Amino acid sequence: MTSELLRRRRLVEKIYHKQDDTRGPGKWPLLGSKLEMMTWGKTTAVSAMNEAAHRYGDVVGLFTGDVPIILVSGLEAIKEVSSRDDFSGRPISIVQTDIDKGSHGLIMAQGEKWKEQRRFTLRNLKDLGFGKRSLEGIAHEEIEEVFEEIEKLSGGHKTGWKTPVLVQDILGAAGINVLWHIIAGKRYSHNDPYLKNLMDNVKKLLKVSEIDGGVVATFPLLCKWFPFLTKLGEALKLRDTLHEFIQEEIRKHRESLDPENPRDFIDIYITEVDQQKENKLSTFEDKQLVFLCVDLFMAGSDTTFNTLTFAILYMILYPEKQQKVQEELDRVVGKDRLPSLEDRPNLPYVEATLSEILRQSSVAPLSVPHATLYGEKDAELQGYFIPKNSALLLNLYKVHHDPKIWGDPQNFRPERFLDENGKFVKHEALIPFGLGD
Repeated sequence: MTSELLRRRRLVEKIYHKQDDTRGPGKWPLLGSKLEMMTWGKTTAVSAMNEAAHRYGDVVGLFTGDVPIILVSGLEAIKEVSSRDDFSGRPISIVQTDIDKGSHGLIMAQGEKWKEQRRFTLRNLKDLGFGKRSLEGIAHEEIEEVFEEIEKLSGGHKTGWKTPVLVQDILGAAGINVLWHIIAGKRYSHNDPYLKNLMDNVKKLLKVSEIDGGVVATFPLLCKWFPFLTKLGEALKLRDTLHEFIQEEIRKHRESLDPENPRDFIDIYITEVDQQKENKLSTFEDKQLVFLCVDLFMAGSDTTFNTLTFAILYMILYPEKQQKVQEELDRVVGKDRLPSLEDRPNLPYVEATLSEILRQSSVAPLSVPHATLYGEKDAELQGYFIPKNSALLLNLYKVHHDPKIWGDPQNFRPERFLDENGKFVKHEALIPFGLGD
């Protein structure tokens, strides 16, 4: 073996073979890397992962129990993982193998199934108006109801809005209704008790779900033999409420389906299922539709709600920025109508502020976990060995708070997204929901 090949082999192996012990915290029986990470004094998983990136670099080897996890924090490394087909897989857990009998939906599907389902979903959501002006009426309707709720709960302008309002009780339903209009062709009143119960279950499900897979990923046998010692049972019960909700919608849609005149995404998907019924290789089935809708429901309720909440928070914390936003809106839109997508090119400070909110809040601190495709072979990333059964976590928060990229990431400064002429400028390091996930 030549000296160059030997050097490269050592470089590839060192992340886990520990020839260079600077690439990650040590591994302890059962606890993996958590024991050492606990000594760092970090109170959340995200802060501990950021500390690991600070100590060890852009590609760090961690262990959750015996399960290897690769924490990827640098922008270039994240771009590479996101663009490579061999990293487009998803970690496989006991939930997929023993409970779901496969990977379904969009978040955890992989390979050709993921490509086909993602392509079909994006194409049809766009055709139905997602991200287009045709949805403005629905969005405006939801905004008006939010204003009415705030007016009612706060006591209104006649009392000086003296009663504090918990915005999280209002904003979640507004975001879901816009998405649900496309998926199922309907909306719910913000006071609908069924919708409120559903939203509460979504919040609870997100709380019991752990970034690194938790006990489910670390000790799968514990989940199988002693499920009462884990949160898996609670998570599955909460998920079942969403499944039942979607299944009931699918049943109602089937009863009134007109394949020639689809009303919404569920109609379009059901029609595709029926058309491909004889195709044994088809990935279209009612079960897949249920999981797909739940993924959209979860993602839409969580990220939209949190982004809106942070937007309100930052405007309260930085009134001088709020004033600039208001002045631009008054100048371009006026006070007699709601903003339109047509106004967007003329609202550079508003867009810069929204970009800064997405950067500093980082509502999705880590992307959806990646893995080597189907977990069938090892891989290499920037000179490091990536075991075939490991999960790759892309640290978006670290990119958004990297002083080498942003200079003063701790400051809330929308102006960083404006050029010398005051025009909005996109930044390649703003990746609030990942790249190509």
